[in-house]
Amino acid sequence: MFRSLLILPFAGCLFLSSCGGKFFPDENHSGGGGNTTSGDYLYIANISTNPLTLAAFNITSSGVASLSGSPYNFGLVTPSALAITPQNSFLFVGSIDGGIYGYSINSNGSLSILNSGNPLVTGILPSALKVDTTGNWLIAAQGVAGTNASAYLFAINTSTGALTAQGNALTLDVGTPVRIAVTPNNQLVYISLGTGGVDILNFSASAGTLSLFQNLHPKNSSNADYGLAVDPSGTYLFVTETGTVVNGTNGLRVLKIAANGALSELSTSPVQTDLGPMAVIVSSNGSYVYVATNSGVVDGFALSANGALTSLPNSPYTTGTNPSDLIEDSSDTYIAVVCSGGSPDLQVFKIDTTAATAGQLISFATASTASTSPAGAYRVVATQ
Repeated sequence: MFRSLLILPFAGCLFLSSCGGKFFPDENHSGGGGNTTSGDYLYIANISTNPLTLAAFNITSSGVASLSGSPYNFGLVTPSALAITPQNSFLFVGSIDGGIYGYSINSNGSLSILNSGNPLVTGILPSALKVDTTGNWLIAAQGVAGTNASAYLFAINTSTGALTAQGNALTLDVGTPVRIAVTPNNQLVYISLGTGGVDILNFSASAGTLSLFQNLHPKNSSNADYGLAVDPSGTYLFVTETGTVVNGTNGLRVLKIAANGALSELSTSPVQTDLGPMAVIVSSNGSYVYVATNSGVVDGFALSANGALTSLPNSPYTTGTNPSDLIEDSSDTYIAVVCSGGSPDLQVFKIDTTAATAGQLISFATASTASTSPAGAYRVVATQ
């Protein structure tokens, strides 16, 4: 059923701030936004270190190397969400302790703090962030269990990384935001809310507007939706759902996106996964789907033109404990997985291109995301 638009004023004022907590130290890195990165970089939020940190790595042909200055000290601020601009100019970090912070990404992958380490935005506690494909807009979502979540839209100054609130907060359904996905044409935004299902929003990158469209409920009231991904053609939405989805286990829902944004679930959906599917990505070529599960594995699937999924050779692929997020690298060669339980914190797989086993994941490199353990690697983003 289609939803009416509900827009409420901000609970607190959102503004570019030189006040508020300053949690980032001033690192001695030169450069600024707009530089062309020269490597294949990963940025990882750690939530179990003391102090809390943001780790940075370069993927090379011989393995994974920690960047100079990494890990970056977050003090007592919990990094709960990460988003990177498609031009690789800026990295935004949301904190459930309050605010959105920013770094400019230098050509060597190192990070320079924005706004002297003060939050770019105050008054919100974002648990999910996403930059649209134009690089002009940052979408943020916040909420706590049992209350209505909220979505926010910020204009990105593409020269400085400054954020300006666009309009008022948009009231969502009840739930805690986990992930945000945007269709390639920037017309639809999906926000997963756990037991609240998935809210679908109309989005205009030209006008800078968000409006509530409809809600996708979980298959059962006790289920929860977490991971979100849209294939490169914008044809299918993938949703990981925990609970009694398939034969008493967990699964991946596959829904076709109509021209008007309406969703229709495929007859073959949901597809069974290992227990605890938390995150999902579609490869840049649209051929493969990978799901990180709390079972300590990544399930791999081949994606056909009609949306059907078939298991890849030798799937599932073993990871560390409690993999919480995964991403494809900028070369479209590797899949990086971060594990909140460690052993290892970061695991990088190579995507097999051999005809007989194409798409399968081959373990390539591992690393610790912090100088202390456990690191609690929670979220990962990559340069594009």
